[in-house]
This record gives sequence, C-alpha cells and structure tokens, in this order.
Amino acid sequence: GTEKYPDEGSYQKFISTHDGFSNAYTSEDHTNFHFEIDSDFLEEGLDRFSQFFISPLFEKELVKREIMAIDSEHSKNISNDFRRIFQVKRKAFEIGHPARHFPTGSMETLSHVNRKDMLDFYQKNYSSNQMMLAVAGPQNLETLQNLIVPRFIKVKNRNLVEKQVSTKFMKRDSRFRLMRIKTIKDLRLLKFVFPLSKTLHYYKSRPLGMLGFLIGHEGYGSLLSLLKRKNLATGISAGVGISNKSFSSFDVDIKLTKKGLMNYTQVIDHFFQYVSLLRKTGLPRYIYEEVKLMSEIEYKFSEKLEGTSLVNVFSTLMMYYPMRKIEVSPYIISEYKPRIFDSILYNLTPDNMLTILASQNVKTSKKEEFYGVEYSLTYNNPRWIKKWRNSKVNPKLKLPEINKFLPKRFNILS
Repeated sequence: GTEKYPDEGSYQKFISTHDGFSNAYTSEDHTNFHFEIDSDFLEEGLDRFSQFFISPLFEKELVKREIMAIDSEHSKNISNDFRRIFQVKRKAFEIGHPARHFPTGSMETLSHVNRKDMLDFYQKNYSSNQMMLAVAGPQNLETLQNLIVPRFIKVKNRNLVEKQVSTKFMKRDSRFRLMRIKTIKDLRLLKFVFPLSKTLHYYKSRPLGMLGFLIGHEGYGSLLSLLKRKNLATGISAGVGISNKSFSSFDVDIKLTKKGLMNYTQVIDHFFQYVSLLRKTGLPRYIYEEVKLMSEIEYKFSEKLEGTSLVNVFSTLMMYYPMRKIEVSPYIISEYKPRIFDSILYNLTPDNMLTILASQNVKTSKKEEFYGVEYSLTYNNPRWIKKWRNSKVNPKLKLPEINKFLPKRFNILS
C-alpha cells in the first residue's frame, strides 16, 4: 500500500482486472519491478506504480506476510540442484564479501525484520539518481512522456553514491581448490569458476563471449571431441558466470560420463591443454569475424521484444550501456581486441580456479545451512597446480576451422 492507494492488494487487483500482471526480481546488483496492462489503463497503472517509490506504507502485518511469502519461495527452491550448487559454491568466496552472502532469504534470516527496517532500507537505497525506468506502449512518445514525467519526477533524489565492492571475491591459492557437492538428481557435473574483475565495459569486443565460443566449440579438434573420444564427457558450455559493475567470472560446465567422474583430474588435464593452445594462438581474426557476423545475424533475425520483456531488458541495460546504444550495443560485436582477450586468458590459471564436482556419488564432510546441501571443500595437492600451469599443447586439440557456410548477403533471391 501507498499513501495515495492505501488498500492492501489494490495494485495487484487493478492490474489483473485489466488484462495484466505484475512481478519483481532481485539479482546481484539491482531489483527490478515491472507490470503489464491493457494500454487503455496504462496511465492509472503508472500512477499506482510510481507511488511505491514516492510514499510506500510498509504496513506492519504486510511485512510479516511478505517474509512468509519469501520463505515459501525459498522452500520451493530447496530441491533445485542449480540453486543448491549456486549457493554452496559461495562457501569458497572471501568471508565478508557480498558475493558470499545468502542471496534470497528465509524465515530464519528475515525474522528480525520489522517496519522500521524496511523504511530505513528504502531511504538508504531508493533514490531517483540510482533508478532506471523504461515504459513501452502504443501511444506516441510525447504522450508517453506526459504520462511519465509528472509522476516519476516526484521520486526523491537522495543523491546516493553508487555502491562499489571489492573485485576480489575469491583470491588466488597455490593449492588445488576442490568443492564436492552431493546432488539430488542423477547429475555428473564438473564446473570451473574463474574470478575476474569487471568486464562489462568490454561489450564492444565481448572477450568472454569469444572465449566461451572457443572452449565450448564442439567440432573437429575441440576439447569436447577429445573428451567424447575418451568417454569422459558428453557436453560442455562456457561463458559469463557472474557479471556486474564490480566483478565477474568465467565459468565452464562439463557434463561427465561415469568414467569422467572417476577420472575428473584427466578432464582438467585436457582443459588446461586447450587453454595452452589458446595462449599459443591468441584470438585469430577469422574467429572474431565469424562470431561478429553471427552476432549480427542473430540480432537481425531475432524476435523483437514486447511488453514486460522489452522494458525489463532495457531498464537493466541502462545500468551498463550508453543510453543511445542500448538497443544494439549488448548484442552486436564491433571491435577486434586480441590484447583484451589475452588478458582474460591470463586469468584462466589453476591457482585462480574453483573446481566443483557435483554428483550423487561424491564424498562430503559438511552440510550447508540454508539448503542442507552435503558438500566438502578441500585445499590440497599443490603439485596439481604446478602440473596444470605447465600444461603442454595436446596435438589432438585444434582451433575451429574456418566456417565456409556463413552467409554474406541476406537479400531474397528471385
């Protein structure tokens, strides 16, 4: 409820009555609130929506009810292996760093929260200079602006300074850092997490995307083809893990066979052999041209976003990209920067890696407190680190060949 619309649930009722829905989510560095409604009722929808950021009430009983709703959602996620792995890997992060925190909430962690806490949090974090707004509708731009400005100009500007946190959420270690996680489903997953400083400002050259393309390649001479030939793995994916304004990570997920689970260090051997190949070759121009062209094709022929999908994406992208380029910049690669690629590659070292082995059949020694996940975290065998750091190029591993089948023109032939 708000001072102008104090009735409990009136916003949701208004939205749903007029063919719409509302929702929200919180990620690592922002919270997103959104709604969709019949365009004839957009004006009142915006008026009701804006009041949440101008004069929220935070009624005592409703705060308690919301905590129960959060706890209910957490309970629903307890059996989700993705969530479990996502949470437990934080145990390897630096104590005190926000990246290590429990990211959602439960009755246990929120039981002390009261109305005063909510108001304090709102006043400390909600300021117009740290907020982005995107509105889409069939009305012309002038009409939309007239619907928006008189309402949202009332959101208070507290002149907050953007929060910055340390880029070092996981430090280098000369020992082999291995986390074993017991899963609920019959999974066999080997995951590598490489912590990095922020990489969002490299959006024109997309080095993590280039690296993910090469490591995740599945053709002749690829890492996966070698692992398949040895019956060690069935699938691989690589790319951006965490990414925000303070830090990021490069993640590699390898689906293991039963043999691969038993011989996971052999899989790591081959991974670093491929990294050695990349260090030797760098980023070839033809690989850049292929990924660049594919980004243009995907952008040209992608389904155009509408409604909440559109405003959710744009309001988020406004945090990271120049305002006038947010429709294109996140999707199309425009600069060849092999030195930036090499600097990212330099961070893919065994002493800068968290290795996660997730399966029903792993030995564990601890239990995580929020999801009850059985896991173990060991730091040992510095000799493995030395071995992988000095990996030689495997002659069976090769870069992707030039793709002769990429289209150069898109006009329809007669």
